[in-house]
Amino acid sequence: MIRPALRTTAKLDTKLEPAVILRSALLELPVLQLEEKIQEELEENPFLETVEGIENEDGAEERKEKEIQKKEKEFVDLVKTFSDYDSEYSDSGDGEDSEEGDYEQGYQRTLRDSLYDQINENFLSETDSEIATYIVDNLDEDGFFKVDLELVKIEFPDVAEKTILRILKTIQKFDPVGIASRDTRECLMVQLRSRELYLEDTYIVLRDHYDDLVNKRYSVIMKKTGIEQEQMQEIVEEVRSLNPKPGSSRTVELWENAEPQAMSITPDFIIKEVEGKFEVILNNASIPNLNINKQFESIYLSKNPKAEAKDYVKKKIESAKWFINAVHQRRTTLKRVMESIVKLQREFFLYGPDRLKPMILKEVAEDIGMDIATVSRATKDKYVDTDFGVLELKYFFSEKSHTAEGEDVSTRIVKERIRDIITIEDKRHPLSDQLISDMLTEEGFTAARRTVQKYREEMDFPPARLRKEL
Repeated sequence: MIRPALRTTAKLDTKLEPAVILRSALLELPVLQLEEKIQEELEENPFLETVEGIENEDGAEERKEKEIQKKEKEFVDLVKTFSDYDSEYSDSGDGEDSEEGDYEQGYQRTLRDSLYDQINENFLSETDSEIATYIVDNLDEDGFFKVDLELVKIEFPDVAEKTILRILKTIQKFDPVGIASRDTRECLMVQLRSRELYLEDTYIVLRDHYDDLVNKRYSVIMKKTGIEQEQMQEIVEEVRSLNPKPGSSRTVELWENAEPQAMSITPDFIIKEVEGKFEVILNNASIPNLNINKQFESIYLSKNPKAEAKDYVKKKIESAKWFINAVHQRRTTLKRVMESIVKLQREFFLYGPDRLKPMILKEVAEDIGMDIATVSRATKDKYVDTDFGVLELKYFFSEKSHTAEGEDVSTRIVKERIRDIITIEDKRHPLSDQLISDMLTEEGFTAARRTVQKYREEMDFPPARLRKEL
């Protein structure tokens, strides 16, 4: 009796594996990418449907019948495609779709070949070339490098992180400029710095006020920086001249109807304070409710088609069920994670950035009883709309630093203070790392010279001698 039970358990574990992989994949997607993924799934799987409100009109049943007939035809076409796949696949090279696919693949090869040539020209070390090739091989379709540096370090365990960063920043200066950037903000900053002439204020706005810029909070930027309205317009125009997708196979129109695609962030969460309590709202307005088309399912399961086609039908139905479950699971997990962040960072949501506490993924994972990997996926590339701006969730995670009295503070606060000091310093007499360290000590923070140097380099500020202006 025991052995069959053990075998059953093993089979269930194996069967569930694709569903677990799907849940993990959907959990990582921001809201806009999830919307696209759902649309793709609806187009590919005839057994999946969106759930709309109950229709009371006389023509509802007739419309439903027409919809079923339409899906029936889709199903017949799908089964025929499934049966004739081998022959169609072998003859597909002459079609228009194939030509278009070949063109796209050709473009990708051409772009990568160009980058490989530039790697050979710029890197003499074999190790540097291998790392550079790894980076280029892992660019996404828009030309971004979104692989976590920790994974690169695992791939090249004997290479220091600063070496990997040096190679990455060199590639970012390749043609097209901005390729291999880790996000749009970095991409725009790299392109701006590559120009012989550019507005210094544009660089400062991209570096220090990016969230306000993408959300078109120009008045907030002007208030924070003292920039005049006419100058603000020049900054916006200069940013509009940059390319947010350096790996695109066509010329990208950055601004369409004065609203640039790259300058728009759709938050995954909205935080509202109601009677002293914070409410987490998932921004799911564009995400449809999904269901299995039961009537369509019963029709085809009762027709007793050929074994091959019936197996195909069952797989499609199972796939649809997995997808629906994964979407629901994503919703539940995201809300629990965001609610935990709000609870642990309550002081921030009440009073603002100055009250941000040091926090790591493990704290959230322990608070809600999830593993760290799940929390990491749930916070990846997600944004939240707060009273203090639209912020990336990684904003809330940082290591600890200390005040002179021993109080824990977020390293992000120390970094922001260093950024403020460097931004307003006299460029004719820029401050050394030691002087900045001394200033922080006077203000009650603990930050040794080497700590200041580390944070400065992480924020892409050059040393004092290179910040000097005549």
